[in-house]
Amino acid sequence: MSEITELAARRLLIDYTRDMALSDDDPEQIVDRTVTDDAVWVTDGTALTRDHLVAHAGPARKNVTAVQMRIDDLLVDGHRFAARCCLSTEHRKLGHTAIEWILVGEVADDGRVRRIHQFGRTS
Repeated sequence: MSEITELAARRLLIDYTRDMALSDDDPEQIVDRTVTDDAVWVTDGTALTRDHLVAHAGPARKNVTAVQMRIDDLLVDGHRFAARCCLSTEHRKLGHTAIEWILVGEVADDGRVRRIHQFGRTS
């Protein structure tokens, strides 16, 4: 399971982040292939629903011109993972932005993320 968990964590951090901001793929499909239907996603104490995640793509795609997620540490234990990473973007209005993230998550047997709790700090 650890290999599936590591792949799911990397897919979430790198592919999901890039695709939500820059791809032409349907945001609903991106969310559905990355997280389970009953996923719990909490960012800085705010619970996000599937609809919140899908809705985030519109503003991101309108304002972000480049995105990179750097994974500094990734720890995996069975279905669970923890990561320390940095999201860097080029934003049309804000210029360069960077957010450092600490997150913990859990992956379902099908390889999609079931639970995420993340805390961010603007660098």
